[in-house]
Amino acid sequence: MKLHATLTSALLSLVAAITGASEAHRDPSFTPAQGWILVRHGSLEAVRAAIVDYDGLAREVRPGTFRVELHPQRDGGVAILLPDGLPAYDMANLAGWLDAPPGREEEVHRATAWIVSPSSGVKFSLVPEAANKWGDTMLGASSEGVSIRVAQPEGRVSVIAQHVAYQAEPDIDVMPDPVRMEVTLDTNTGFGNPGFIIDN
Repeated sequence: MKLHATLTSALLSLVAAITGASEAHRDPSFTPAQGWILVRHGSLEAVRAAIVDYDGLAREVRPGTFRVELHPQRDGGVAILLPDGLPAYDMANLAGWLDAPPGREEEVHRATAWIVSPSSGVKFSLVPEAANKWGDTMLGASSEGVSIRVAQPEGRVSVIAQHVAYQAEPDIDVMPDPVRMEVTLDTNTGFGNPGFIIDN
């Protein structure tokens, strides 16, 4: 019993040390974007696996740890709540990834994100641009009615002439005990339009 308690204590200390080390490397000028993502088609297990896959894609320059909560919905799909927010770059890219992650297209799709710009405080809804065969752009609209395109590789946000309707946030089921996980993402403010600023 004492050995088990000692091992548990050591493991918790190791996790705390790793998390602390990660947080120490955060870019001091970084501010997370607030928001959430709704995946309308996908099991809890498939969505969780797709997030794990996304988390493993890139090497972080200035790593930060972010909590993720998965709330299964009665009508299918999963609401992804983000208590710490996410880097703006990853908010858009994760939603695009979850719309059809490689190898999981049949299991996970139809993702919509709602993101609040850390710089302006303006809220946007984002959906993948279905007409783009490369799958690396999102279409969106601000709550004020401005239509935008997000180029995911660099996080560039541009105003477009095409009308895109803002999608109001739906009511969702919030579980008292959701599936909780963490992701480590780059907080480097030298890349990826961290303020989610429209460039024209």
